[in-house]
Amino acid sequence: MIYYLIADHPEPSWGTGMLYEHVRLLREQGYDACVLHHWAPYRPAWRELEVPVRYLDEPGFAPTARDVVVVPEVLAGSPAALRHPWRRWVFVQGSFLILRGMGSEGHAVDYATLGYEAAMAVLPHVARVVERHFGLSAEIVPPYVAPYFFAAGEPPRRRRILLAVKEGYRLAGIPDEEIAGALLAKELASRPDWSLVRLEGKTHREVAELMQTSLFLVNVNSLEAFNTTVPEAMAAGCIPVCYEAVGGRDFLRGGENAVVFANHDVYELVERVCELVDEIRPIDLERLRAGGRSTAAAFRPEITAEALGRFFATHL
Repeated sequence: MIYYLIADHPEPSWGTGMLYEHVRLLREQGYDACVLHHWAPYRPAWRELEVPVRYLDEPGFAPTARDVVVVPEVLAGSPAALRHPWRRWVFVQGSFLILRGMGSEGHAVDYATLGYEAAMAVLPHVARVVERHFGLSAEIVPPYVAPYFFAAGEPPRRRRILLAVKEGYRLAGIPDEEIAGALLAKELASRPDWSLVRLEGKTHREVAELMQTSLFLVNVNSLEAFNTTVPEAMAAGCIPVCYEAVGGRDFLRGGENAVVFANHDVYELVERVCELVDEIRPIDLERLRAGGRSTAAAFRPEITAEALGRFFATHL
């Protein structure tokens, strides 16, 4: 049996969603895989589950040394991951929470020391971090953009700017989103034909619909790997104005598929958005839109499925 250990986390997250998608893709390839949550009867309210679910606290749950558990980096050092004799593999989607995910065992700074045999990473830069600093060779199993972000044809676009919102940054005291939101709202107040919409309290499909009919996405996340709303916006033809973050080096090309700034250069970013609003150049926007769609098209479910199948065929 293959278990994917997942936090009982109620907030929508495509990173968490990819864990569910791995299970679905593995089952389509004939593997006996399931999602493993902590406390019954938890099920995420923000998505339908198309895969079997088991629970750590269910009576008689006793995995054996032949079973495999795939653990996201944020849970790698948790008692839930370490208490059973199963084979442990880690799936690393971001580099900044690796040490925190090791918990009380973080002093080891090494996945092998924690009993992990193998590692998957979402992007090349994440794989390099794992190999250089955390004790395992990592194979790339890329994420994908949900197919419904790719619009059929070119729908009419409103003069609308979307602002990516991520609660974790506010809780950590990183003010970029607050600054960008306040300044953009102030600037657009004198441009009544434009609107600013915060991407919160919406389903994934609602976000896709908004992106397909909006001109720009502003994303000021600075610690991300895939930084999901950026490639999602690319797929939808909504031009990202964003930071390079950490993983952006793997797919962002400033002036070709997005408008890209150094991390925390928030005032320059806002000023550039105002320039784009005031001097719309359809030819430039179409070039960025075409480049973005080409980039997003490289993150497809079949590519993820192929890499995932290859990894399991090698390590099982």
